[in-house]
Amino acid sequence: MIKIGIVGMGIRGNMFADTLSQNPYAELAAVSDAYETTRNASMDKYGVPGYLQVEDMLASEALDAIVIATPDFLHKEPVMLAARQGIHIMVEKPFSTSVEEAEDMYAEVEKAGIKCLVAFENRWNSPFVAVKEAVQNGEIGNILTINTRLNDTIYVPTKMLKWAGESTPGWFLFPHATDIALWLKSGVLPVSVYAVGTKKKLVAMGIDTYDSMQTIVSFDDGTHATFTTSWVLPESMPLIYDFKVEIIGEDGALYVDLSDQMVRKGGSVYSHVHTLGTPINGQYTAAPNYMLHSFVDHIRLDTMPESGAAAGLLNTKLVHAIHRSVLSGQVEQV
Repeated sequence: MIKIGIVGMGIRGNMFADTLSQNPYAELAAVSDAYETTRNASMDKYGVPGYLQVEDMLASEALDAIVIATPDFLHKEPVMLAARQGIHIMVEKPFSTSVEEAEDMYAEVEKAGIKCLVAFENRWNSPFVAVKEAVQNGEIGNILTINTRLNDTIYVPTKMLKWAGESTPGWFLFPHATDIALWLKSGVLPVSVYAVGTKKKLVAMGIDTYDSMQTIVSFDDGTHATFTTSWVLPESMPLIYDFKVEIIGEDGALYVDLSDQMVRKGGSVYSHVHTLGTPINGQYTAAPNYMLHSFVDHIRLDTMPESGAAAGLLNTKLVHAIHRSVLSGQVEQV
């Protein structure tokens, strides 16, 4: 049985712990969280040892792997500690919010020769899996442009995340959208970006971060993509997120709209029912669940994840360049 520890027992950490309960090859062996109340609650809920410091968990437990579900900017320490002990890693996106940190993390992972899966979960999201297959089968020809919109309601930075002021919609949301583009355009590299950002609403609410960001990305095959993100949509939106992707090829086009998941509900409010990932016969079926099962399979079958440290480093370089362009007002190289 593969023994896995989880670092960070917030919403995502609990979801990953629940997922492990349904995997026949792995089990949750320990948890770590910097907040004592959260650690204690996790110990009680899952019946495993808990630690305030990740280094104490790694020193005390015989773990095969860890899942890192800490905030965006707190990934480096657990990655470096685990890699140095030869422990396999699944780490939330973005790999890091610093290119220098991401390069150090990549180097340590490569040196250790461990499995590292960066949690670009939409690679396991059925609509995007279908799109990837269509692209690979040549159904739309070579991709000419990709246009993506990924937004959240204002609930996310004001109520869901305690650390929104230490992040941006660029770091929290862009990695999903940019990774899909890099995944679909496999082997084609981003070379430059031009981006703009707006700081108004959240700053006025005491949260010093961007409301929205937009960017044009140029690739080394002479094609381009546009990405826009915001996390100040009204809470009255029918779904907490709005994710739309347009992929235009030489011979056709593909359109993805994750904000409409086929079921709509009327009542005191109008909403879209979140059907992707609905449990079936008690089994979790969401993209993050399949992603974690995939990570376990890579460990037991001794295969390397496609969504690995190299993909994480490239994504960090791209999103970091976007943020640099917002600040400089100039085209920035990736």
